[in-house]
Amino acid sequence: MKDIYLVNYSVRGIKTLDQLVSLSFYKKIIPNNPDTQEYNIKGIYGMNGSGKSGIISSVDIFRNLLINAGYLNNPIVQKNLDAIINKKVGELFIEAEYMVSFEDGLELFRYRITLKRESSGKYVISDEELSAKKATSKNDSMETIFKIVNGEITSIKEIKNDELFNMVLKKTINLLSSTSMCALFFEKSLADVMNNSKNQLNDFFVSLISLLIFGKKLHVYLDDSDDHRHYFINHSFGYMDDLESKNSNIDDILKHFLEMDSEQLNIISISENIVTKRLYESFEKSVGKLCEFLKIFKSDLQGIEIDKKEDHNVYVCNLIMVYDSYKIHAEFESTGIKKLIRLYAYLKEMAQGGIVFIDEFDSNLHDVYLCALLEYLMEYGEGQLCFTTHNVGPMDILKRHKKSIDFLSADHKIYPWTRNGNYSPSKLYRSGMIEGSPFNVDSIDFIGVFSSEMEDD
Repeated sequence: MKDIYLVNYSVRGIKTLDQLVSLSFYKKIIPNNPDTQEYNIKGIYGMNGSGKSGIISSVDIFRNLLINAGYLNNPIVQKNLDAIINKKVGELFIEAEYMVSFEDGLELFRYRITLKRESSGKYVISDEELSAKKATSKNDSMETIFKIVNGEITSIKEIKNDELFNMVLKKTINLLSSTSMCALFFEKSLADVMNNSKNQLNDFFVSLISLLIFGKKLHVYLDDSDDHRHYFINHSFGYMDDLESKNSNIDDILKHFLEMDSEQLNIISISENIVTKRLYESFEKSVGKLCEFLKIFKSDLQGIEIDKKEDHNVYVCNLIMVYDSYKIHAEFESTGIKKLIRLYAYLKEMAQGGIVFIDEFDSNLHDVYLCALLEYLMEYGEGQLCFTTHNVGPMDILKRHKKSIDFLSADHKIYPWTRNGNYSPSKLYRSGMIEGSPFNVDSIDFIGVFSSEMEDD
């Protein structure tokens, strides 16, 4: 396995998910040398409105809470949370279990975080906890590394006479309700800890650094219909009065918009890639690799030219697709090719060891392409991929591995696929034979729905 592997992920309180939904990525008993390659991909199926996109959206929030210290202080983030946190539950709870490979063995960590709205209307961290145990132990209980309730540390793995430890605690005072311990550590203390070579890092710091690396390994691709950032930037003027009271203006809104996402991938956009001059050579190489990737799907593609315009210390770069007898801007490519351009960085990250979540993976992609990509990633991908889809085509690819297909029912329960002789999951799913997924819609149900008012009369 790679150094870090996601074992379980649970969420409650986002969009329509009003009860705990848990995804299991590995078997319950962890051996000394786990073969995670056999468990590196999961497809989530479910009817429209079952909550699939809510799961992926929660991972995006979770990742930002771990690595972005200013995330909850961003007014656009707060607007987004207010819109998507389930009103019935009134809070967002997320839990992740992940194992980390150390020289002396595997450690299993469990991290929990809960967001609630305080009296001012702002969402804050009400509970946060990190615990750990030996991953291969069947009997050991989790040992608390730290626990925080309403911004106050209620439990912590004490290290006596450690100046760095005490310094970290001082730097977190009064900040732990608006920022996670991990993000605060990353912003305020990581450099000091890493530069201190006098003492070996204690368990508390090793655990926090492992949590940070886990957060950095998470990457989330949201389908356009579930990426609400553009909605809130377009509607930000509705609460400009609040921003103006703090001497803010449109520049502040744009700044908040850009700060919403701490994605670290070198994502190539369809148009207007902002590239610093120092990194332009690296960008050229990435575009070259992207071209190789797209040629698999479009054999007539000759190359990709970069149309760059200088703007102070950066280049604004557009992609020009080159064919035998013509060139076109990437904006005018098919929706499928544009989807592949956006997905390229995420697929590359999974292949190299990242933990990637993709919403609506099948959207605008041909079934043949989707299955070929999944076969490659199952065989050669060094990371993990979890995706939502409506396309039953990949089921017969996924069924080769255990834990690779989950069905999310209309009442938000997970039903994992378990191999049953030679039964095909796709055939059972189509015929409504999967528990929790009864497709009870028939063609006759549409009779009269599309008739005109005159016909009704």
